[in-house]
Amino acid sequence: MALIPVGKFLNFFSNLLNSQKERSESVNHIGELFLDSSEGQTFFDLVHSRFENYDESNKAHKNKHFLADIDFIIQCAIVSLTAPENFCSQPKQINTFFYIYRRTAEYNSYERRCNAQLKTFQEKLLERLGHVFESTKGCEPNLSTTNQDLIKRINILEHLFTITEIKDIEKLNTFFALCKLSFQSSLGISSSIRLQWMDVLKMRQWNISVIEFVSQYLECKSAFEQCPLDMTALIYLTRRVQSSTSADVPTFDVLHSFLNDLKFDYKEFYGRFLSIFGEGIRKPSCNQSKISQLFRILSTEEDLFPTYLSTYASGVSPDHLWELFLNLSMNGDINEIMQTHLSSILTQSMQNAPIATFKHYCVSAECCLQKIKDENYQIFVGIFDKVLHGFLNKQLNDQQYSYYFTDYILKEFLNIALKLSPAHSLQHPSCLLIIRHLLFKLDNYGIEISEKIKRLFARLCNLDKSLFQAVDPASIIKDEWFIDYIFHIPQDWFMLSRYDYDGLIFASQNNSWSLYIWSRLIQLSLSKVGVDKWNETVVQLNQWMINVERDKYTANNTLTTIVVKTAFDMAISKNSKSVLFAPNIGSMLKYILDAKQNNDKLIDIKQVDDFIQKVNESIKDILSLNSKFHLLEFLVCKTFCNLQ
Repeated sequence: MALIPVGKFLNFFSNLLNSQKERSESVNHIGELFLDSSEGQTFFDLVHSRFENYDESNKAHKNKHFLADIDFIIQCAIVSLTAPENFCSQPKQINTFFYIYRRTAEYNSYERRCNAQLKTFQEKLLERLGHVFESTKGCEPNLSTTNQDLIKRINILEHLFTITEIKDIEKLNTFFALCKLSFQSSLGISSSIRLQWMDVLKMRQWNISVIEFVSQYLECKSAFEQCPLDMTALIYLTRRVQSSTSADVPTFDVLHSFLNDLKFDYKEFYGRFLSIFGEGIRKPSCNQSKISQLFRILSTEEDLFPTYLSTYASGVSPDHLWELFLNLSMNGDINEIMQTHLSSILTQSMQNAPIATFKHYCVSAECCLQKIKDENYQIFVGIFDKVLHGFLNKQLNDQQYSYYFTDYILKEFLNIALKLSPAHSLQHPSCLLIIRHLLFKLDNYGIEISEKIKRLFARLCNLDKSLFQAVDPASIIKDEWFIDYIFHIPQDWFMLSRYDYDGLIFASQNNSWSLYIWSRLIQLSLSKVGVDKWNETVVQLNQWMINVERDKYTANNTLTTIVVKTAFDMAISKNSKSVLFAPNIGSMLKYILDAKQNNDKLIDIKQVDDFIQKVNESIKDILSLNSKFHLLEFLVCKTFCNLQ
């Protein structure tokens, strides 16, 4: 029998063997085992043989010192495990100590003794087991027997189940060592049910991080070649660690690296990880930088990115979602997948935000612009613009929200839209929404058309002239905006008194936008008149001009000039032979001719000249007797000529 080199342990052990305490002679042979330097199967067989001989001796001779023998074996085992001189030989022997433990535990149970000393034995055994596993990078320990009955008798799982909390790396190494021996035991026993990682991970409190677990596992990965860590187990562990208050989830760049090292399909992993993610984001300790890492990792996955983003949006406040958007924009590129789904989900999530909150988002976005790379600028403002448009479109068209948008707030948002829109133009959709609401939105639908228009003109005068006067209103204002302002001719027109009309003229202040709105409004109103009603309509407009005392042309009477010009363009010039002979339109014709004479910029002189030419030709036809006109028609033509 090979002996362990001489040292303090050998001296101590010799004293222990030679002590005068009463014990059986046969137990001394077991004690001598702890001085043996044999390894692996050889050492195990020797230990097994000595215990078998001891049992035979006890059967043959009644052992009066059985209790002392048990204490002696346990004491020898503890001394052997804790002696530094033995540390070098322990990697190849320590697995056999589980058999020694099992036999002493059986002896102890025969006598129904207190397990305190046996518990100390187990604690020292597991402590040294972890050190052996770490020092050999998992190469040791290994089972030293293939005998199924002995494997079952040793029952490594019993020791594994005593570890209920993993609180540090030392305890983790012990856990890994027991897992390795348990897996080997499971494989060594003929059974259709094999031990799995999920079986050994359950029922434990995890106070270490997933990073520590996986890092340590990868250090000793070769120890588990027969039963490698599987994805289900890693998902379970991640969930358990996340639920712990003292352990932290890993940064996702590290986790992603682990997935590669473990050769896991990361798309499958993240598909199964989604529910854990959904639970984790609701915790107060959720780290925004880690979340950004995850979305950066998933940014190339068309299916995973929107799924995770939707989950995140539904699980956190809009503030956190907006913070994620800014974080992603400032740190790295925004690809097409990110752009598409950030635009969509941010728009959906932000459209019900309070005005003050959304204004805060706008301020933070403006600050963010200073930190964004040039290549991300257009993408960022494009996403922001879609979110802003969605917010305005929802709230300005819903009375539940639009009530809170004062003119001051609308002007604030107009400045924001101009500053942060891609084109910095009033023609941008967000700006158009604001302008329509700012100018055309009615707060009282029951008032007269003239009062609606007067208030519209007043709102125009309150706009920033430097901003609006340089822009062609025709490129901004849409025909559908006039739906609540259209005149029903002649009913509404005859209700427009001189007082009301003077008020309109004063409110317009000959503002270019007011004049465009009035011109387009008259065009749209007259376009509703049927062709068969033109003669009658022109006569009524002529009479209205007389009633409100605006039948004489003056250069500053622009609104009336627009009315007459529009009627001339749409009715008179295109239907000269018909309209000309309508009774009582002299005031309107005279107005047109005077405007032409004064070179009014609103009048198309060529169009008026063409009209005059047609009238002159009609007179010639009458005088040449080629015309079918009656005498009355001739007199009308002559009257028109006199007006010139």
